Amino acid sequence: MFAILCLIVLLLIYYIKRSYFTARNDLPGQSPHILFGNLIQSGILFGGMSLAKALHAFRIRFGDVFQFWLGSLRMIIVSGTEDVKHIFTHRQIYDKGDLSLRTFGLFFFNAMICNRGLFFT
Repeated sequence: MFAILCLIVLLLIYYIKRSYFTARNDLPGQSPHILFGNLIQSGILFGGMSLAKALHAFRIRFGDVFQFWLGSLRMIIVSGTEDVKHIFTHRQIYDKGDLSLRTFGLFFFNAMICNRGLFFT
């Protein structure tokens, strides 16, 4: 009975890892850990590095567009001026909901997160 329960738990962990923490697109970035995302690999969790410095190091390593996992939250980071110009020009494609605004507003309170109507937030 214990062996069956252990097998079920291991299969559940494997399923969660494959479903939610495996990069399936061609965006550059490191593969995330199952609970911590890229927090350990970037040095934020145990290295004492700030989020801004970690994102800058990832930008140098992976280019202007990359993915970064903040725990289980997947973020697509865009830092090239031409890419940002394209996103703001075609805002109907890239518009985000209010939940993303509230979540990212906590971490990047001085950033222009997305356009909503005629105004930006």
